[in-house]
Amino acid sequence: MEVLAIEKLTEREKEVLVLIKKDATISREEIANKLEISESAVGTYIHHLSTKGYLLGRGYIIAPEKKVVIAGGANLDIKGYSPNYIKGSSSPGWIKESPGGVARNIAEDLALLEQEVVLLTAVSSDHFGEQLKEETKAVGVDISHFKITSAQENKTGVYLAHLDQNGDLIGAVNDMRILKKIDINYLNEKRKIIETSSMLIFDTNLEESSISFLLELARDKKMIKIADAVSVEKALKLKNKLIYLDYLRANLDEIEVLLGLVKMEASGTTQKLNIKDRMQRLEKFYSENKHLPEMIISAGKKGVYYLSRNKEKVKLEHFKAPEINSEEIVETTGAGDALTAGFVAGIMNKKSIQESIELGIKASTLTIKSELTCNPDLSELV
Repeated sequence: MEVLAIEKLTEREKEVLVLIKKDATISREEIANKLEISESAVGTYIHHLSTKGYLLGRGYIIAPEKKVVIAGGANLDIKGYSPNYIKGSSSPGWIKESPGGVARNIAEDLALLEQEVVLLTAVSSDHFGEQLKEETKAVGVDISHFKITSAQENKTGVYLAHLDQNGDLIGAVNDMRILKKIDINYLNEKRKIIETSSMLIFDTNLEESSISFLLELARDKKMIKIADAVSVEKALKLKNKLIYLDYLRANLDEIEVLLGLVKMEASGTTQKLNIKDRMQRLEKFYSENKHLPEMIISAGKKGVYYLSRNKEKVKLEHFKAPEINSEEIVETTGAGDALTAGFVAGIMNKKSIQESIELGIKASTLTIKSELTCNPDLSELV
């Protein structure tokens, strides 16, 4: 799907467009009064907005903007590192904090890749929430539509992780109860922001009812729709909804469980098939189920697979992961989010799918070389 390219606006045209976005039924006289200009001038600005592609036809129908809207999780990552991990015991190490959450990470990575991003999420007015707002805004993400709850009502989401000497996850606890606030009422309030975007991304930290409502809002709109599966268990929220997506970004375990190829309790640990056989099985299932979206499948050290369909022909492409010395790997948290962000940035910049996936792999590679969930060096990829 092609992203709409539209010309830049003058300051006065921006003011007129802001008023129309707030009230699509506003009259020229009302606009003239608010801006203290003549009605004929308003007519000229509206004509410019139409010719530049910001308004479509009559009735001030607002065209999709070249921005990405992301809905989903934002939380504080608290990570404990054990260079000499001892199972079942207290291990010496150190603890670090950083902003996290799948949707928030993708948003920050996209901002680093110079994309216009609006993040729809919920945080509390507690100190964790203030920290998330401050640090997310600082990198260029639009946080003006955050749902802010009282500290007494909810706590800001927290992801508490324990990592070993290789930076791999030993175990984690996430408290994302506040995301229930990203409900249908909240999303309905933000529908104009959603409906006028050129791309909608969401993660499965959202409630299933919220995912259904988002997809309903986006169904007939000219935007690209991408879901990030997050985890094996949460990926199941996408069951019976895949037909409404353009792309699904997930790892192989998540996709196999979501499609019913493997039971959840068998995922990742008890499978006897190698990666080649698993991909062949997935490719066969994909060819038999034409409603499925295109898939960007991360497979760790095996790289990334891209599964698509051109008319009746299914195509499976493999992108190798770059060789990285173990000494360069700091931790893997955020690598999948960076893959999604790089892919999206490529699409928004009108790169091919293959070039976009390669950009995602580069972003992911940079991420695992940093102790930060979002590596500031991503800006060097632009």
